[in-house]
Amino acid sequence: MSSYAVLWSEPWQEVEAGKLELETGGLRFEGSHGRLGAHVHRVGYREIDRVRIGLGAQERLRGRPSVVLDLATGGPLRIGLVDGPGLRAELADALTRLSAR
Repeated sequence: MSSYAVLWSEPWQEVEAGKLELETGGLRFEGSHGRLGAHVHRVGYREIDRVRIGLGAQERLRGRPSVVLDLATGGPLRIGLVDGPGLRAELADALTRLSAR
């Protein structure tokens, strides 16, 4: 299982910070909502229609390019990696492979 320090944002939601894990059946995002405690969000690989790098102003997270997942339902989910630009391509490649199965 791979794990990444990330920012992520779903349509009409605030940017969250936390951890992304690539599990057997899909993605597991874990973040914190302050006093509300941990928040876990899962996305199955089968829910991903397309993976791409978001370079446009509206696709960036806090000014940085993101990995954009176009989901079958719910709109695009943007993922920004905290660790650096080299991991962005690595994550996009892994998600493309996993969602194509």
